[in-house]
Amino acid sequence: MYFYIVEGKIRIAFITDIEKIMEVADATWKQTYAPIISKEQIEFMYERSYSYDALKVQMQNGTTFLIYVEEDKTLGFAAYQFKDDNIIFIPKIYIKPEEQRKNVGKKLLKEIEKIAAKNNCPYVELNVNRKNNAIYFYKKMGFELHEKVDIAYGKFWLNDYVLRKSMVNSQ
Repeated sequence: MYFYIVEGKIRIAFITDIEKIMEVADATWKQTYAPIISKEQIEFMYERSYSYDALKVQMQNGTTFLIYVEEDKTLGFAAYQFKDDNIIFIPKIYIKPEEQRKNVGKKLLKEIEKIAAKNNCPYVELNVNRKNNAIYFYKKMGFELHEKVDIAYGKFWLNDYVLRKSMVNSQ
């Protein structure tokens, strides 16, 4: 597997960067999902995905986090994993609200697409809640609907679209 060195304002995050990731998550995650899912589900999912220990375990288990830093401020982050079928899966991408619409998310996605191309991955894939307006951003970035899924998560359900972007002939 090819290891990609990220340059510029985007860099690989380490365990020492977990608090920076948590800062972005605190500024974005709950607000994003408040109009979509219950407060109880938000708290349940947040603790399992964005607590210090949860983020550390994700890093230790092969999820790579990229952070976008400008003037010592973390503006956003994305995470990716290599699936068994050599598809890159993006479980997380969040940008601080005041930094949205400034191409931070686009640049993070483009970095992951470069990594996918270097590793000859056929697709980049992500899940998005069916009521999340981020769907329009992903479609603008070239992602297409792959399937509609309902995933059990504790006593809750994740009602998502799986979106894919083909990496064949894209680089």
